[in-house]
Amino acid sequence: MIAQPSQSQAETYAFQPVWRRMSLQLTIVSLLAGVVVLATEFLPLHLDAALSRLISILVSLLPLLLWLSLSVLPEYRYSRPRRRLIGVAVVSGLTASAIGLPLVESFFAVERWLPLQSVFARIIGYTVTAGIVDVGLKFIVLRYLIYPQGLRVRSDAIAYAFASAVGYSFYLNLVHIWRFEPTWDVAMIYILANLTIQFSSSLFIALGIVESYFGDAFPLVLPTNLLVAAVVAGLITSLYPGLMSGPLSQAGNSDRPLFGLAMLVASWSVSLAIAYFLYSTSERREREAYGGAG
Repeated sequence: MIAQPSQSQAETYAFQPVWRRMSLQLTIVSLLAGVVVLATEFLPLHLDAALSRLISILVSLLPLLLWLSLSVLPEYRYSRPRRRLIGVAVVSGLTASAIGLPLVESFFAVERWLPLQSVFARIIGYTVTAGIVDVGLKFIVLRYLIYPQGLRVRSDAIAYAFASAVGYSFYLNLVHIWRFEPTWDVAMIYILANLTIQFSSSLFIALGIVESYFGDAFPLVLPTNLLVAAVVAGLITSLYPGLMSGPLSQAGNSDRPLFGLAMLVASWSVSLAIAYFLYSTSERREREAYGGAG
């Protein structure tokens, strides 16, 4: 029989490990992407096309498997887990399939007109198309699946937002690899790129939910955070293909993968640091307010 944690243990578990587990998962994916890229760059590896495609499909499962093992399974060892994690991830993936990708590809058709624009135009273009679509859909999923009934503590919003990012990016990765059959090193970077974009934007969605629900903040805080999330998504989406020396949508056209890899690692690291700083500051203000009231 599994021993149940004490109240203090449960409270400790509810806060810090969420951030540690997210950073651990992103670090593992980034390190594996780096190993794959370096192996492809410096070792004479020539894989059969069918084998390369199989490996690419398998590596697309990596973020999902890491999330299940490091985030979902530990939840069920405690008396009050975040039981909607899998549901949020699944619905986010289905939303990307049914609405997100069709809107971006067919309605906005961003790949037909945005890649050849200037950097500033690409940032604005991706923000008002893919950024707003992705952020809006993920927020709707979180709003109707976990708000407010699934929020016990502040870190719940962070955990659910990461689940949404994993589910949404998993579908995008799978579709891309299936359609374009990239080499496994390009596939690995594309997987990291999608995870970074969805993760970074989801963090700011979570911060908006935290402030609006736990902090009793000004009503514009939530829409402001959603706008910032869309801008972050548009910024990363527009910049990393340029550093790769060519759009990733053309499999194998990337001759400087290490530049793109470095940019993606810096993007999720900076987003994580900023979000954690804002989260910690908000939490400290709340403790001081309650302490002063007491």
